[in-house]
Amino acid sequence: MQEKKLMINVSVPVVAVYILAVTFVFEMRSVWTTIPRFGMINNLLLLSLVVGTLLYVLSRKNYHGHFLNGIITTVGLAGYFFIYYFYDQYIYGYSSELLLKIILRLCCICLLCFAMREEHKQKLFETVENIVLIIASVSLFFWIFGSLLGVLNPSGIEYTTWIVDGRETAINKYYNLYFETQTQNFFGAKIMRNSAIFTEGPMCSFMFCYAIFIELFKKKHSDYKKIILLSIAVLSTFSTTGYVIVIAALFIKYMLTRTHNKLEFILRIVLIPVVLIAVVIVFEYLLESKLETTSGSTRIDDFVAGLCAWRDQPLMGNGFNNSTSIIQYMSTNRMNNTGLSNSLVQMLAYGGLYIIVPYVGASAYGIYKIARRRDWNEFAFVIMFIIMFIFTITSFQMLSMFSFLSII
Repeated sequence: MQEKKLMINVSVPVVAVYILAVTFVFEMRSVWTTIPRFGMINNLLLLSLVVGTLLYVLSRKNYHGHFLNGIITTVGLAGYFFIYYFYDQYIYGYSSELLLKIILRLCCICLLCFAMREEHKQKLFETVENIVLIIASVSLFFWIFGSLLGVLNPSGIEYTTWIVDGRETAINKYYNLYFETQTQNFFGAKIMRNSAIFTEGPMCSFMFCYAIFIELFKKKHSDYKKIILLSIAVLSTFSTTGYVIVIAALFIKYMLTRTHNKLEFILRIVLIPVVLIAVVIVFEYLLESKLETTSGSTRIDDFVAGLCAWRDQPLMGNGFNNSTSIIQYMSTNRMNNTGLSNSLVQMLAYGGLYIIVPYVGASAYGIYKIARRRDWNEFAFVIMFIIMFIFTITSFQMLSMFSFLSII
């Protein structure tokens, strides 16, 4: 099938893939989306998603039944979430512009996933990984020579609304390529966490881990130089979740790698219980260390407060973006740090079971299909992503939606 050509050797769908990959990464809670003077950037990212989707969909020819299923699914999802929107408006008396934008991005991504060829999905994942690799390299440079060694000085300050309950807070910036958003106690010393261009260390760790998953499980041949670079970048974020996930992903990849050597096969069987015990010990140590920190206690409090809020309205939730429903159950020790740190309790508290059912349904159906065709690398990718999704606040981000819907 011939595709329309935009330029020499570059097809329109591939251009759309590049647009979408850049949009997905920068929309993933980058600092720029929280800077008041860049107020239009979120709308521009949404526009970029719409343009990329239309560009891809309209450039394709000879769609088959699968795409018709995609149109039906998209209309169904839109209707499903509009029911929640009108319920929210009727019960709580306000109209959420943000929720309408989320419904729009969900419809675009759903349509895109059904329209997109497998090779273009793969191209999109690899492009996301390459962008994250660049971000990791740049951030490590500024983190080492700027934040740690002080050889480089910040180029100025920027104001973000992410850190303190929606109020503007000053942070250091390095040419808008790297931002200093969080510190970490490390053996008694306070050092800066590497958050790259993202709002916080855990989100940065999420993106670095996501790129590792792509390299390990989405490619036939993994480049371990890239994995080492990304693993070092994860270490610099001081994210306990990131550390455990990287160790688990590397171990799973090792176990999935075929070997014709009988001795190595026996060694793997013997190593499984040893490694599992070691991982449990390391995880227990990291968890205990984490719980002794403010960050660790905050994460536990998030789960407690979020589940208490969900208990109040288990079916339809407490209203979209109604953070007050969760804050009332938070520990008084948190003061102004009332932001949530994980997706699961946010969705349950805001939208109850009604909102979370499509995520669970897409995951279950996708995992079932993957297991039936015995694609264990893809299976590992999905499971690793879901774990990271639960423990990081990425509930309604474009990349998360694409990751869930692309496996259907």
